[in-house]
Amino acid sequence: MDTLIKDIRYGVRSFLRRPGFLVIAISTLALGIGATTAMFTVVNSLLLRPLQFPEPERIVLFYGVNPKIGATEGNMSIPDIVDWQKQSQSFEQIAAFRTGGLFLSTGEETERVRATSASPDFFPLFRINPISGRTFQPQDMEYTDAITVAVISHSLWQQRFGGTPDVVNRKITLNGRPVTVVGIMPAGFNYPRDTEVWVPLRLNPNTEARVNHAYEVVTRLKPGVPLSQAQAEMDTINKRLEQAYVETNDGWGVRLIELRESMVGELRLSLLILLGAVAFVLLIACANVANLLLARAASRQKEIALRTALGASRLRVVRQLLTESVMLSTVSGVLGLALSLWLIKLLIAITPPNTPRIEEIRIDLRVFGFTLAVTVLCGLLFGLFPALQTSRPNLNETLKDSGQRGSETGGRNRAGSLLIVSEIALSFILLAGAGLLIKSFMHLREIDPGFNPDNVLAMRLSLPPGKYPLGEPRAQIFKQLVDSVKATPGVQSAGAVLSLPLRADEFNLGRGVIAEGKPLTPQEQISALYLATTPDYFQTLQIPLKAGRMFTDQDTAQSTKVAIINETMARRLWPGENPIGRRFIVWYDEKFYREVVGVVGDTKTSLDKEAEYQMYGPLAQDPNWGSLTLVARTVGEPGAIAGSVREAIRAVDKAVPTYRLRTMNEVVSASAAPRRVPMLLLSAFAGVALLLAMLGIYGVTSYYVTQRTHEIGVRMALGAQLRDVLKLVMRRAMLLAVLGIGIGVAGAFAVTRYMTTLLFGVKPVDTITFVAVAIVLAAVVLVACLVPARRAARIDPLEALR
Repeated sequence: MDTLIKDIRYGVRSFLRRPGFLVIAISTLALGIGATTAMFTVVNSLLLRPLQFPEPERIVLFYGVNPKIGATEGNMSIPDIVDWQKQSQSFEQIAAFRTGGLFLSTGEETERVRATSASPDFFPLFRINPISGRTFQPQDMEYTDAITVAVISHSLWQQRFGGTPDVVNRKITLNGRPVTVVGIMPAGFNYPRDTEVWVPLRLNPNTEARVNHAYEVVTRLKPGVPLSQAQAEMDTINKRLEQAYVETNDGWGVRLIELRESMVGELRLSLLILLGAVAFVLLIACANVANLLLARAASRQKEIALRTALGASRLRVVRQLLTESVMLSTVSGVLGLALSLWLIKLLIAITPPNTPRIEEIRIDLRVFGFTLAVTVLCGLLFGLFPALQTSRPNLNETLKDSGQRGSETGGRNRAGSLLIVSEIALSFILLAGAGLLIKSFMHLREIDPGFNPDNVLAMRLSLPPGKYPLGEPRAQIFKQLVDSVKATPGVQSAGAVLSLPLRADEFNLGRGVIAEGKPLTPQEQISALYLATTPDYFQTLQIPLKAGRMFTDQDTAQSTKVAIINETMARRLWPGENPIGRRFIVWYDEKFYREVVGVVGDTKTSLDKEAEYQMYGPLAQDPNWGSLTLVARTVGEPGAIAGSVREAIRAVDKAVPTYRLRTMNEVVSASAAPRRVPMLLLSAFAGVALLLAMLGIYGVTSYYVTQRTHEIGVRMALGAQLRDVLKLVMRRAMLLAVLGIGIGVAGAFAVTRYMTTLLFGVKPVDTITFVAVAIVLAAVVLVACLVPARRAARIDPLEALR
């Protein structure tokens, strides 16, 4: 310990004598450690940290699957759920739930809150007790037409009720009716989808149809039952149900997936790739610091030689040098940890707000342990190689006054060159990955969403519960609301739709469709997205009419039932034929045919996927909806008249709440966000890597010129020209670049194939991208070595030969 303290003291004095080296080395390493810590914090919070429930690995979600109709993540029906509860032996509880929204009235204000209707086993399944009050009891589940009790989230309790303890057993107003708050859940529990209010899922067994796949299912496995065993049991049960109920269950099954995996499964690959990318940046930072230490070692050769001559063993010298490198990494680690706090906030800010578990991103003990391990490892990684190189001095040569060159210098040059080649190779891999994502994102932005998003304002409208009866009254009030908005100065046109394109609304209704004249069997059924609209909706979003006509005010409840379909659905149902005048029926939901009066262009439900089947019905013929999305095309900036649009709505009915206000350009941007964020982060990491590589090349080339000053002087004295000196320096640097790029190409071939799911319209091995990256790297190397090369060319031969 005494020796270690002496080594630390000497290391401090040594570093303080070279403050420039100290600042550069610590800054470089702190940047690498900070970025790595921040990225690991996100990975740890989203992928590694268990959910905040007891034994979360036993909580499983059901996905309804039916290959015959292309369903992969469907919901389930209540009769099927009841059969699973009776026949399965693998689960402790099976709970059904359904998400949506309710309207909470506090005084004169009414706001929409995220709500979940849950079956009796929902809360017991999670093993989470309320911090006050209780959860649902059997009597709460008795079927009635109105909600009578509710459990609220901790966040809603704090934000809307001030955290006062007397909320339990108090009545609040939900959907215009008094409801008793019976419990408050603890902070952090908001499953599913940031729920703020839970209400009992009250079902009338006599009215629940087996074909009504409207509910989600979450279960808890029994202790010791593996997921594979439960999946096999469910497959067997569903085969029995399929045989017993051929008409409704043909092809239907379930896929079991751990709850945590269902929440973050799509993010896993992106996060792991980004963590690997930032690890590359850290390796490049370590290589740069190692190069700095090698250059610093040149000025310490006499010191090391004297230590060795006085009896210091090689191990003792290596220990001194490693102590110094670990000191560097320790200071860098502390600064990197501080930097990571800012970087984490930045990552959260650019992450899409609907990202699962985003509120759980924070530094914990695992992150501290990771940072400590990375710090120590970096100290050993960048310090060991220079220490081994420096600890073998040639005493004969080094202790002479002229002993600054020779084999030692050659060895250090080779070591520095090896590190630079590694930096260039790693930079190529990062730049290639970033280039592929940038090209993918550019392709994505070029995709036509099927509508014109410019100058369009959108907001959700919901009718006050109980105020407008089903049927004609609802159709009339929505017409009045749309007409009032149309009359607002600055509004060109306005319409309303059940759900916006790009799945921008929570409500997306899929219905099975059978064309007239085809067998009414599930095998002939296709699933299409159903959208009720007002007549001017298509004009407002500028969705093109391809055939037939648009809806008009003459399409009323008393007229022929009509529909407009998109091109994809028309090609599927009537390939090569004119669909106008053809008819179809919505399977099980309707007993009448709808006549196709128009075909419109496809609107995307996701920018990176093929268009889905879509059908539109006039709101006047389907007037039972309580919520629609209003769209208004404006003359100028949509946000500038948002207040006027809201006033126009209030002029019709002050009780109609408006929420989820956004522009359609924001909707398009949000749809691209899952691909934009990885692209931005990987591009940033690649940029940092490129900068570090550039600094490393500059440093090594400068050191090379310094070591060969005498040789260059001799060459110039013997008649070497400016171009000869430039060629001498540049040739070596470009050779390193060629070697690094060659290794990087091989590495990129191996790595980018794992990015396939992140790419759109681009192959993992894209020749244009790889060539562009190679050119950029070569240019960077050229620029980095140009200054040292010009300095070498200006050497005074007389001065160099002294």
